[in-house]
Amino acid sequence: MVVLAIFAIIATLAAPSFQRTITQQKISTVASELLVSTMQARSEAIKNNQQTIITPIVSTDWSRGWRIYVDMDNDRAYTEGTDTLITTAPPAADNVVQDEAVFGVDNYIGFNASGFLLSNNAGRVVFAASPSIDLKKGVKISRVGRPRICISKLGSDGCAASDD
Repeated sequence: MVVLAIFAIIATLAAPSFQRTITQQKISTVASELLVSTMQARSEAIKNNQQTIITPIVSTDWSRGWRIYVDMDNDRAYTEGTDTLITTAPPAADNVVQDEAVFGVDNYIGFNASGFLLSNNAGRVVFAASPSIDLKKGVKISRVGRPRICISKLGSDGCAASDD
């Protein structure tokens, strides 16, 4: 009985830490999926010698999923039947939300046939948990089109704007 009581106390103390770890893993997963999608879009643009775009499926909310497509008509908007859909990413876990998405006036990540960004604006998409915790993770894309994971913690903002 004493062993069960000690186990119950330890489990009660460990539960919040375990939940936090699970939430951090969910944020890492969606950021990694966007990184892979960005590298795939860049590769497809070069391979097909066509501009390739990633756009959020729901308005401006990247946490609700995104699609990658070859923009055959060069209008930078997905047109079913005209553009070639490469893949669609599923929505993030319920408690993962978009913290910010910055791409100048654009709401897409696009690459030209050389693998460079369509617009000359470096950008980022950052995800966080709801309710918020002190960890945010996202993808930063440099002006030349190189994507990388960025991490923001209390006291350190690796996802802040910079001149890369």
